[in-house]
Amino acid sequence: MTFEELAERIRALDDRAVDLSDPARPRPVNGRRCRAVGVDGMSGSGKSSFARRLARELAAPVLAVDDLVPGWDALAESVGLLTDWVLRPIAAGRPARWRRYDWLAGRPGEWVDLRPGDFLVVEGCCVGLPPAASCLSYLIWIDTPEDERRRRLELRPDWAGYGPFAQRWARQEAALQATADTAGRADLVVDNGERRGEPGWGAS
Repeated sequence: MTFEELAERIRALDDRAVDLSDPARPRPVNGRRCRAVGVDGMSGSGKSSFARRLARELAAPVLAVDDLVPGWDALAESVGLLTDWVLRPIAAGRPARWRRYDWLAGRPGEWVDLRPGDFLVVEGCCVGLPPAASCLSYLIWIDTPEDERRRRLELRPDWAGYGPFAQRWARQEAALQATADTAGRADLVVDNGERRGEPGWGAS
């Protein structure tokens, strides 16, 4: 599948998507190596829901980067872990091995093996930041206003556990994204501010 064919399939998922792709940007899409598609955005923007839809379209696994973050104050560390544990190995055609964080126990959990296929969908805040961004074949930004994101977060079934840490997490997101211009570098931006769509779309 060429980059143009991939882009067309992704754009077809949502009529609110705006194509910003630059054909001149280098992309790791050579040969038959696994191509990673990143879905970035702030908490509550709808990353997870969009990523699941995209994964069904591409028949690809989804990796939620929240599983790699080693604790409530370590969001920045996840970008390097994602790059070293997952994106660089699969871009080279090698299996990836990453460690899942046990949020209930508050400590690192089991190691997970991931064999490269045709595609991998990676979703989570900051997946579009360097150095991870250089390993992505396609980057999507989900754009949602802050008040709507907060409304959705409070409706999530895990809000009771997440709520006490929401501000700490939001400050890390804001600091990391402040100068990253992820939306400006994205190949596709989806305006997910409206309260519509399939059940669950826009809730995470």
